[in-house]
Amino acid sequence: MKADFHMHSNFSDGSETMMQIYSLAKEQGLKAAAITDHDTILGLKEEEKASKKYCIPFIPAAEFTAEEKGMKFHVLGYGIDPENRELLRYSNCFLEQMNERSRRQILKMQQAGIEIEEKEFFEKAGGGPLYRAKLLGVLADHGLLRREDIMKSLSLYFGKGAPYEEEDHFSYRSFYKICGMIKEAGGYVVLAHPGKIKRKDRQLYDALLREDCLDGVEVYHHDNPEDVRAELLAVAESRRFMVTGGSDYHGIYMKQPALPGSEKLPEELAVGLKHLLTGYFSL
Repeated sequence: MKADFHMHSNFSDGSETMMQIYSLAKEQGLKAAAITDHDTILGLKEEEKASKKYCIPFIPAAEFTAEEKGMKFHVLGYGIDPENRELLRYSNCFLEQMNERSRRQILKMQQAGIEIEEKEFFEKAGGGPLYRAKLLGVLADHGLLRREDIMKSLSLYFGKGAPYEEEDHFSYRSFYKICGMIKEAGGYVVLAHPGKIKRKDRQLYDALLREDCLDGVEVYHHDNPEDVRAELLAVAESRRFMVTGGSDYHGIYMKQPALPGSEKLPEELAVGLKHLLTGYFSL
C-alpha cells in the first residue's frame, strides 16, 4: 500500500497547499498520508478537509524542532490532538515570532532596492510562517531569481554575513519538553531522519535512541543511508518501536525534487500505523 507520512505544506516551509498536496497524493496512488508541518498544527483542519475530499486517510501530525546543547534536530509527533491548547499556543507563538523576523528581512530587502510590498510576501505564506524559501519564491515570481535556484540561494541571501541575515530568536524546547508536549496532546514521539543527527553528533544520536520517551524512529527517509536504516530497524525491533517514513515533500522548496510517495515504504509499515489514521481506511 503506497503511503507517505512525512510531507510539508505552505503552513510551514512547503510551497503547496493542503489541497494541492492531496491532489498530487491521489495522482500518485497514495492510500494514507501525514503532513508534518514544522512547529505548527494550524493546518490540521485544512488537512482534514483535503483528506475527505480526496478520500485519503491521514494521521494528524507535526514535526517539532528540539534543541540540545546548541544543536537543533527534529522530532515527529503522530496522532496528536488538533485541538490541544498547548500545541495551538505553541504554534501561534512560533508563527508570530517567525513573521516578525520576516518583517525585518523584508525591510532590509526594500532598503536594498527590492520594490515589493510586504503584503505580497505575506500572501505567499499561505497561513504559515514566511520561511526564507518563500521570500525567495516571491523574488522568483518577479523574475529576480530563477525558480530552480531558490534552494541553493538561501545562504547567499540569508546565511551568515549575507545581506538579509536575521537570527531566529524563537526559544526552541529541549527534547524532553518536546516529548512531553507531544504526549500531552495524545501523540507518539518519533525521531525524525536520525541519519542527519548521526552525521552531526554521534553521541547525541546514540543517547536519543536510548530515551524512554521515544516511541518510534523514522527509518525510510532519503537522509538515512542503508547502514543507518539497518541500525534503526534493529533498534526498533529490540525496543518495539513504531517505524515511519516518507518523502519529506516540500513542493518546489526541495534541493532534490520529489513527489509525494517517492520514498518506498514497506507494506507492514502502513499496517502498523493503521490505528493512528483518521478517515476512511481499508487494507
